[in-house]
Amino acid sequence: MFRPFTGLLIVFCILLAQYTAAQNHSRFGDRQGGERPMGSITGIVLDDDAQPVEYATVSLFRMRDSTLTNGAITDETGKFKIDTKAGKYFMKIEFIAFTPKILINVKVHPSNLEVDLKTVSIARRVSDLGEVEITAEKSQVEVGLDKKVFNVQKDLSNVGGTASEVLENVPSVIVDVDGNISLRGSENVRILIDGKPSGLMGISPARALEQIPANTIESIEIVTNPSARYDAEGIAGIINIILKKDRAAGFNGLANLTTGYPHRHNANFSFNHKQDKVNLFGTAGIRYRERPGSVIYHRETTVNDTVTTLDQDGYFTRGGLSYNARLGADFYLNKKNTITISGSFSPSAGSNERNTDYSTSDYAHVLKELSNRTTLDNDVETSLDLNFSYEKKFKKKGRKLTADARYSVGIEDGHMEMMEEYELFDYAADLSNPLEQQTNNIKKQTNAVAQADYIHLISKDEKMEFGYKSGLQIRDLEYIVEELNDSSDTWFNLSNVSNHFNYDEQVHAGYGIYSNKLKNFSYQLGVRAEQTYVTSTLKETEEAYNKEYLNLFPSIHLSQKLQKDNSLQLSFSRRIRRPRARNLNPFNSYADPLNLWIGNPNLNPEFTNSYEFGHMKYWDKSFLGTTLYYRRTDSVISRIRTIDTNGVSTTLPQNLSKRDDFGVEITFAKDITKKWKVNGSFNYFRSILDGGNLDTSYATDAFSYSGRLNSTLKILKGFQFQSMFNYRGPRQTAQGERKAMYFFDVGLKKDILAGKGTLNLKLSDVFNSRQYVMETYGRGFFIETKYQRTTRVIFLSFTYKINHYKVKRERGNSGYDMEDMGM
Repeated sequence: MFRPFTGLLIVFCILLAQYTAAQNHSRFGDRQGGERPMGSITGIVLDDDAQPVEYATVSLFRMRDSTLTNGAITDETGKFKIDTKAGKYFMKIEFIAFTPKILINVKVHPSNLEVDLKTVSIARRVSDLGEVEITAEKSQVEVGLDKKVFNVQKDLSNVGGTASEVLENVPSVIVDVDGNISLRGSENVRILIDGKPSGLMGISPARALEQIPANTIESIEIVTNPSARYDAEGIAGIINIILKKDRAAGFNGLANLTTGYPHRHNANFSFNHKQDKVNLFGTAGIRYRERPGSVIYHRETTVNDTVTTLDQDGYFTRGGLSYNARLGADFYLNKKNTITISGSFSPSAGSNERNTDYSTSDYAHVLKELSNRTTLDNDVETSLDLNFSYEKKFKKKGRKLTADARYSVGIEDGHMEMMEEYELFDYAADLSNPLEQQTNNIKKQTNAVAQADYIHLISKDEKMEFGYKSGLQIRDLEYIVEELNDSSDTWFNLSNVSNHFNYDEQVHAGYGIYSNKLKNFSYQLGVRAEQTYVTSTLKETEEAYNKEYLNLFPSIHLSQKLQKDNSLQLSFSRRIRRPRARNLNPFNSYADPLNLWIGNPNLNPEFTNSYEFGHMKYWDKSFLGTTLYYRRTDSVISRIRTIDTNGVSTTLPQNLSKRDDFGVEITFAKDITKKWKVNGSFNYFRSILDGGNLDTSYATDAFSYSGRLNSTLKILKGFQFQSMFNYRGPRQTAQGERKAMYFFDVGLKKDILAGKGTLNLKLSDVFNSRQYVMETYGRGFFIETKYQRTTRVIFLSFTYKINHYKVKRERGNSGYDMEDMGM
């Protein structure tokens, strides 16, 4: 807010000083014996954590009369340079939320005209209470050459929520009824935690996101066109969830307690303790929630010109208790070498109780069959992540080597009991014995990754990057279905639906990147090679499916600054989507015998070429970003549903020919007043699907759109009110349409206890409008599904800071910021 005014004031004072000096020189020049030689003063301004301070004001004054002679503003690396004549000076360095620093007796001598002050540290300002740091608010949106960063830690709409609910409030991200994530309309997105795959994501990404408390998340990085340094997996791009981690000296902590109605409760504690050359950090939390809901399913099937109607009315209650713990340490061996060791452990136990009424009618709406099915699903999940990282900084600045090793294991043990009471209206009496079945679903996943990355800075703006990575993924899926024999009162195995499936995947990759900057033009060129080996095996028959392929994935990122605070970006990347184990397993799930899912072991990977062209404009108190994008995907993996003559619906993943996606995305932020800020986004796109390679052609050509608007208003003294509106337009699929949906959240925040405590009050889904409606149609059938779970919840949250707990230095005070476009 104060940057333009401060800058203008400095320029005015400098010009005035230079004019005055010129007048003095013309008046007294003869007595001083001629011109003094010109020199310069350079340096780098750092904060307490040795991080560069951008936009700091550096003012130079003459020692003898305190006249301002010149000045500068630090760049993104904290550097400054002041041209001045030989003489004695003192220097003042200032920045918002930092204590001004004065350096006296700075000499520019004719024998040493180029003065390098090396690094200068400035300290954060502390209030008179001696406890509360006064810092500017961090930017809500930061835009870089290949990613956008959304700082969500102060977003009131995330109070009491999980990572899944945080992502719902991020532009271009959509979370569906089952918790699946899509980015710009594509569900194939890679989710990372702190830049790394996590064992949490192995068994079920949707469930994993439900286990991460929102208040442990610092920011969300959206990378829609990743460079070659990233894995090529993920057609739509990468979502990187950055967790909070403090490195401030001493002991610091952050405690949070949240309760919600109905049935949402969680508690978390994060801490760090830094002393000498060791920084210990950790997080522990517990969460309990219940989420009741309903499913209404209507299907009309036509076989031999006969119409049959099936209606399902279901009610469920899903809930459970989960824990999460993370512990790690940074070991600073010296200024150049750091080792980080960390681990996380996340056990959980949940249940899903469902009651569904089935009714079948003929074309005349005469009820023919009626049944009720109850299921009770109990799951116990455990995940463990272990990480080792090493970082070496070389003597020459900008050269760095990192090495990482990660191991993770996830286990899910699920047991489901099912009972079906069935009545035929063609007969006088009900069936005396209900049908009883049970399933045991055991999933195990192991991941191991080793990688090394090296950055070699050639000059200030020119650098090269190299890296190698090997990853191993092993999945063991065992699914047992049993039925009760009433006469013997024993359980027997249904071998036609039980199965045991193994999936092994190895990916070995290497990459190289070259980047440079020529005045206002920046570019980054990269290529990544990935060798993939996949083996999937049916254990009962030892039938194996093997695939191996070598692929190249180039990436190009270009940026041109047109003028101050105005830039263009152009990028290209090639991506891959490998079929997952569930898509390949050729056996069906049996939770609902009338609606089956079967995998396809002959699936091929998708390949996408992605192009983006963007324009960004920054004003004093606002930001506008516009991106045009196009994606061409071949061998599209799509779920295709068919219904047989017995009325059983089967969903099978298939490769369709291709899909073209065109779109425009607009992101904006605006400080309307000092107390009122708004930001939002809008995405409008067209999707053309060609599925003519199958016996039945699946072709669509449709437009869709989505948008969000966030408003933050400071009201009264110390109160902050926030509202969030999300809208998702209708979207066509290969066999149907997802209907439009909207929801509205509000929140209120109050800082207490001299800023060490915060109270948050939030009401989610104010109008109870979050209902998912889906229409599906194909040869001889039409289906409408309505799904709604309890989303209107009121939360009350209390957060307390111990000492000066901070995630990292917060800079800027507007709702937007721009990273170094020169890479």
